[in-house]
Amino acid sequence: MNYYSPDDSHLTLRALRFVRRMFIMRQLGTFLCFIPILSVLLATKSAPGLSALLAVNAFVWPYAAYRLARIAPDPIGRERHHLTLDAALGGVWVALMGLSPVPSLVIMAVLASDRYAAGGWAQLKPALMAFCAAFLLAWTAAGTPLHLAFSSLTVWLTLPLATCYMLVLSAVSYHLTLSLRKKNRELERIALMDPSLQIPNRRLFERRLESELLRTRRGESAAYLMLLDVDHFKQVNDTFGHETGDFLLAEISALLRNEVGLEDIPARFGGDELGVIVRNADDRRILALAEKLREKVAGIRLPGSTGFRCTVSIGIAAAGDADTIHVWLRNADRALYHVKRHGRDGVSLAEGKPVHSAETLSVVK
Repeated sequence: MNYYSPDDSHLTLRALRFVRRMFIMRQLGTFLCFIPILSVLLATKSAPGLSALLAVNAFVWPYAAYRLARIAPDPIGRERHHLTLDAALGGVWVALMGLSPVPSLVIMAVLASDRYAAGGWAQLKPALMAFCAAFLLAWTAAGTPLHLAFSSLTVWLTLPLATCYMLVLSAVSYHLTLSLRKKNRELERIALMDPSLQIPNRRLFERRLESELLRTRRGESAAYLMLLDVDHFKQVNDTFGHETGDFLLAEISALLRNEVGLEDIPARFGGDELGVIVRNADDRRILALAEKLREKVAGIRLPGSTGFRCTVSIGIAAAGDADTIHVWLRNADRALYHVKRHGRDGVSLAEGKPVHSAETLSVVK
């Protein structure tokens, strides 16, 4: 029985990638271990059968472990058992080498590093226990051999394991770290986006507000905050239904994405209220943009009611007039409600008088 259903194909692919990565590392590790261990076995005139078993461990076991993991119901779980078994086999060969210092220490370092990289302490702990248990059993069975002397040839043959394998392990770990960072950034982006409107949500919007306020205070920008509130939005929901209300917000959101500048940041501020951070603007430009958006919104039509006319109230505040983002938001919010108190469907900059179509044109000129 496979633990992964057909709907979990991405989990299956991830598991198989893990198994494939472990196979490559295991094959490289057993090959690089084979050479120095064989040199010690030959130097100590060990039984020829041990060299044959070493060859099986080095060249047969990696493929066997790979095949067993691929057909297992839980490939990752099986592979973790194989990693523990690898540590036990390492303990056996360290014992049979009579604790020959150079290859033994390098093998132990490689096993510990590899296990920790594959699963942290949860993977390293059973590996250490398996290594020690297998070492004691094999060392006792072999008559507790001790070969502390070593030749320069053994040192040279151990160097590839001490260098090449650790370099490859570092490269693999770095690649996994980059991949994890990309996934985390994507998850964060998804968490900070409004899924229905495809624009940032309030959490991300407030982060951008803070950064733009700092840029403005440093003289690097002249940002404005624009808050848009759909007039009588509750009546739209009550009359046409919530799906129509969602459609209207989506249309306004698309309009914002298309009409604001590439560096400007539209977002859903909450409910039927949208916001835009406009960078590098001035009073004339921000009023012109607000009026343009107001006119574009008025052109939106609902599928079930071609006679419907949507209007928005827009409040604007300059970052240069605020010390904190809370003050900046409060200024824009006050400007917005100033428009609402004077009949809606208009634009107000800071705490000034609401600016309607003809008045806006006179300001912009």
